[in-house]
Amino acid sequence: MIINTKYFGLIADITNKKEEKLQLDGGKMSVASLKLLMENNYPDLKKTTYSIAVNQTMVEEETFLNEQDIIAFLPPFAGG
Repeated sequence: MIINTKYFGLIADITNKKEEKLQLDGGKMSVASLKLLMENNYPDLKKTTYSIAVNQTMVEEETFLNEQDIIAFLPPFAGG
């Protein structure tokens, strides 16, 4: 399965990328599993609070990913 990841703010600084395509092996993957994978690839993510959106919708960690989903890693943000 191929997914598209996008990184914003501090997350982009940690990964040194704004986006990348990931080839995920195996069957279905949850957001929680992706989070663990990303934290193994980018250990500084473990020290950071962030949210994950799938296809522009905030999701829970139990959400399963699908082929060609767009995953956004979002740092904390404040609104006014």
